[in-house]
Amino acid sequence: MSQKSVITIVFLFLISSTILVGQTSTKELKTIWENTKNADSIRFKALAKYFKLNNQAQPDSTLIVLDYYYDLAKEKNATEELFHVANNRGNIYRLKGESDIAMSYYKAAESIANQLSDLELKAIILGNIGNVHIQNKDYKQATQHFSNSLKIYQETHNKKGESHMLTSLGSVFLIIQNYEAALEYYQKALSISENTAIEDRRIAVIYLNIGWANFKKNQFEEARKNYEKALKIVEQTKDKFFALNGNRALANIHINLGNYEKATSYAKKNMMLSEELHTDILHGELIFARLAFKKNRVKEAIQKAEAVLAKLDSNSSIELRAQVFELLYNCYKDENNTKKSLEMFEQFILYKDSIQLEKNNFAVIREAVKNEFDLKLYENKLESEKAQANLKLRQLKNTFYIIFCAILLIAGILFYFNRTQRKNKEKREELLQEINRLKNIESSTVIGNSKRFELNKTKIENAIAQKLNETDWNILNILLNNPVVTNKEIAEKAFMSVHGIGSALRRMYLYFDIKDSKYKKTELIREAIKISRNP
Repeated sequence: MSQKSVITIVFLFLISSTILVGQTSTKELKTIWENTKNADSIRFKALAKYFKLNNQAQPDSTLIVLDYYYDLAKEKNATEELFHVANNRGNIYRLKGESDIAMSYYKAAESIANQLSDLELKAIILGNIGNVHIQNKDYKQATQHFSNSLKIYQETHNKKGESHMLTSLGSVFLIIQNYEAALEYYQKALSISENTAIEDRRIAVIYLNIGWANFKKNQFEEARKNYEKALKIVEQTKDKFFALNGNRALANIHINLGNYEKATSYAKKNMMLSEELHTDILHGELIFARLAFKKNRVKEAIQKAEAVLAKLDSNSSIELRAQVFELLYNCYKDENNTKKSLEMFEQFILYKDSIQLEKNNFAVIREAVKNEFDLKLYENKLESEKAQANLKLRQLKNTFYIIFCAILLIAGILFYFNRTQRKNKEKREELLQEINRLKNIESSTVIGNSKRFELNKTKIENAIAQKLNETDWNILNILLNNPVVTNKEIAEKAFMSVHGIGSALRRMYLYFDIKDSKYKKTELIREAIKISRNP
């Protein structure tokens, strides 16, 4: 498996869109978007669906449709749709390997996202710009853009986007051969995907990339399991590029595990897809050459490997060249062809040195990316700590404010009750003093002219225009002796129930027109005394 395989895996899945692909045919979609009677939203949705259906299979045709999409969005002044057009154009040119053109469209999309102040669109485009930086091997910039996108997704609680960017960061580390870090990020992304409704093809990509990291760490059994999980998904979603990489990987894995029959089966599937998609055919042919060698069919292996060697051109990767020369070296060595084996060994060492040099460069890049990433993490940590400190300060202020308000409220309540109690007490004393004063005034109305004051029943009945029954009269006389006596004490003295006393008192309050008051009984007896004293 070559570096090109990794980059293919990394880039194919990173095309962002919010429209789900339906089963609508291209012809039907065209009818929908060209029908001016349809609502603009329906026409735009049809164009977006067309992009999802055809951007990989027919990129050039899709670019023509995107021109129509752009004109319609421009005509309708649909700014967000203009963003999607620019972003989609960038996606196609990125997959075509034209990174400069892709970047120009992504920058246009970024400008629109900033204009709209739309964080989600900004996060999408930051991720795609990061993809271009990977394509250009600027891994520091890629890491920075992916990290900024991740931060937005985390702040907006977008779990799908967060998983997407964790996968992208894992892919950076995968490419620069920091497999431990790559696996860490992929596992985080996978953990989120298990609890979130994330598109199956994205989960498949995570498994593909975890499998690749396992393969590079010589963890072939783990690699097999993850690639099989990925392949099971992509066979359902019909993502042929992903299926191609999965089958090729499993063919190589089973060669390493010594399962040549299974390796042959996956190699055949891989070759069918390579020929259908017109890509990576030489990698497929090399797998068959390796299988022939493993099965001790050395002459067949030489024939197939030499055929691959003859087809190599300037675009062929260093890894592929090294693999071809290594296989031919082993084949000629088995045939005791010293001259040819030495010739192939020299070529193998030449390309192996180039690969080692690239690995050394990656080591430098890994350190640079690590330093950049550590700095970013430190800055994010400081920012997070600052935010936490501000939050704690606000919470502390709120707590103090609540406590202060509670103290004020309690103090206010206590003041109110104390003030009310004091007023009630003063009123009670005033009533009692007035009652004593009225009782002690010498008057001709006092019956028998004795020192002890007695109520005048006749005057009272005339004043209230009601006849007082025995209970009422007993209650008034008890109150005359003790104006603050309780209902229970009155009941005991009158040989009645508390309920009966309460009922009698309520009736007399109406007779004497006693208003609501805390000391109704005291006011009642005061009124009775006043009436009794009247001439």
